[in-house]
Amino acid sequence: MKNYVAFVFPKAVGSLLMLVMFAAPAALGQQVPGSPLNEQENLRLLAGNDVNTVVMVKNKMYEGLRGTPYFLPNWSTGDILLSTNQRVVNVPLKYDVYARQIMARRPKGDSIWVDQGRIVEFTLNDAHALPGQAVTHRFRLFSNLPNQPNRPEFLEVLHPSGPYSLLKRPVKTLYKASTQQAYSADRPYDELVDAPEYYLLNPQGTMTLIKPSQKALLAAVPAEWAEPLRAQLKKASLKTEDDLFNAVSHLNQLASQK
Repeated sequence: MKNYVAFVFPKAVGSLLMLVMFAAPAALGQQVPGSPLNEQENLRLLAGNDVNTVVMVKNKMYEGLRGTPYFLPNWSTGDILLSTNQRVVNVPLKYDVYARQIMARRPKGDSIWVDQGRIVEFTLNDAHALPGQAVTHRFRLFSNLPNQPNRPEFLEVLHPSGPYSLLKRPVKTLYKASTQQAYSADRPYDELVDAPEYYLLNPQGTMTLIKPSQKALLAAVPAEWAEPLRAQLKKASLKTEDDLFNAVSHLNQLASQK
C-alpha cells in the first residue's frame, strides 16, 4: 500500500461567462483558513493582485466526451502554497490535466481559474479513494523536465522520501472519433485517455524520464546501484505505477546504506 501524499497557461477551452469585480483588501495574512473562497482575502490570493479581472469559467468543450479531463473527476478539498509562502487551505479544487489549469469553486457554485504564476505547490484530497489508494495527492512545480526545458510543470510527488524521488506528470491524450477506417479502431466518439509520464529525480537534482519497466529504471540509476537493484527486482513484476513505486523504494534502501 502506498504511503505517499500524492504551467503553462491553459489552452483556449470552454466559454468565458463574465468578468467580475472585487474590492481588494488592505492586507494579506500568512495563512488563510477555511473552505471559503467567499472571503475577499482568499480571492485575492488565488487570483493574483489584480482581482478586478477574475475570469469565471464554464467549460463546454468536454461535453459529449468520454473520459475526464480532470485529475480527479469530482471537486476535491485541497491546499495551495503560494510563492509568497502564504497558504490557502481547505479550498474546493479541480486540476484540469488536459488544459493544465487549476480551478477553484466558490460557495455559489461557479468557479475561477487560479493564477498559476504564483503557485509552487498544491494538494488534492481524494474523498473517494479506495483502500490501498493514495488519499492525498501532492503536486510541486518543477522546471527542469528533460523533454521540456524552461517550461515549468506541476508533477505529482509519488515517492517523496529517500535520496531518489518518483514523480508523475499526469497527461490526458485526446483520441478523436473515427469510424470504419482501415487499420484503425472503430471509435464513434472523442475520448480522453490517461497517458502519464514518470520521472526519477536523483540526489543531484537531475530528472530522468522513465517507464514502469525494469530496463528503463535500471538505465536511470548509477551503475553501483543497478546490479544490486536488478537482483532485488529479479522476481518482482515491474509493469504498473505501484510496481514502480515499490522499485524506487528498493532503490532508496540501497542508496541509503552507502
